[in-house]
Amino acid sequence: MKTFDFGSDTEERTRERRLVGVSGYEVRDDGETLVAYGLGACVAIALSDTDAGVGALAHTLLPRQDTGLDASSGKYVDAAIPAMLREMVEAGAGYSSIEARLVGGADIFELKPLGRGIGRKNVVVAREELARLDVPVVAEATGGEHGRTVDFDVASGRLEITTAHTDEVRVL
Repeated sequence: MKTFDFGSDTEERTRERRLVGVSGYEVRDDGETLVAYGLGACVAIALSDTDAGVGALAHTLLPRQDTGLDASSGKYVDAAIPAMLREMVEAGAGYSSIEARLVGGADIFELKPLGRGIGRKNVVVAREELARLDVPVVAEATGGEHGRTVDFDVASGRLEITTAHTDEVRVL
């Protein structure tokens, strides 16, 4: 695992950074920063309970898991959310304290077998699943035509978004 320095005006601090790859997710309670690169149609789902210092980040690829498929639960929006919530509660999060942030779901290319709009479908399913499970979505940066990268500080719940082809860094 790589360690990077994140400087600030008031202090220097070192944080562990853990990559969350496509179709994966991580649940952490140790103050790490979780990173998901190259979100196009994929949706990053960041869940946090800042009081408990527990967070999770998924880099989901597709909206719904078809029955009978043997795939990681991080691949599908509808499977990743309940899996992360379960693990967060096991790690000490309070279910009623968990908040969600959504990033991604861009419409940047057509996936031949799925057609256009898979990014929008990912976002819709994420919102539906979170509503069904009574987890509020407190912020999102979704849609558009450019990819994004997210850095999610588990301890604080801070989510930094870098958008491709721009110098823009947005904080949720």
